Amino acid sequence: MLFHYDFHVHTSRYSSCSHSPPDAVCRRALSVGLAGIAFTEHDRWWPASEVEELRVQFPDLVILHGAEFSCTEGHFLVFLPDAVSGEALASDSILELVHQVHRIGGIIIWAHPFRYDRSTPVWLEDVLVDGIEVASTNMDEQATNQALKIAESRGINTFENSDAHDVDSIGTYRNKIPYILKNNADLIDYARKSR
Repeated sequence: MLFHYDFHVHTSRYSSCSHSPPDAVCRRALSVGLAGIAFTEHDRWWPASEVEELRVQFPDLVILHGAEFSCTEGHFLVFLPDAVSGEALASDSILELVHQVHRIGGIIIWAHPFRYDRSTPVWLEDVLVDGIEVASTNMDEQATNQALKIAESRGINTFENSDAHDVDSIGTYRNKIPYILKNNADLIDYARKSR
């Protein structure tokens, strides 16, 4: 049996570009058959107490949380074992961000690569990300093909996420995983073992 997850979702609570209240996001995720979602607001961590409130309200949905960091090199999803540690992260450089995240046991997924720039970035020579999105509502066929080539040539895990900013996009792209992920630590472990 496969369980479906969307690890790149924005809500109107903490992303001004989103039109989706958190409870509507959760209802939609369940209605499209997702086992879980991850809130990844722009440069902002959800308070743990608010995530816990939603988990109580939606016990049949696994709710993870990370953040989408904006760096000069692009956008990157960050997941930490303890999301409270995320408040201490501060960098506009992927080289420094990867160092900080890996030091505290987290992972980084390159979000919607080649969305704005089609050239292969030089930073890839110095940085090993833990994952790369190869499908997203913000990626066209060319971006997908380039991402797949990078993933294959460098042995990087691939992820398919919606990058949903509206309720109807939730689950448009999803990751099929053969077991239940209960928390951020499970996602981190999955990403590391899949490499």
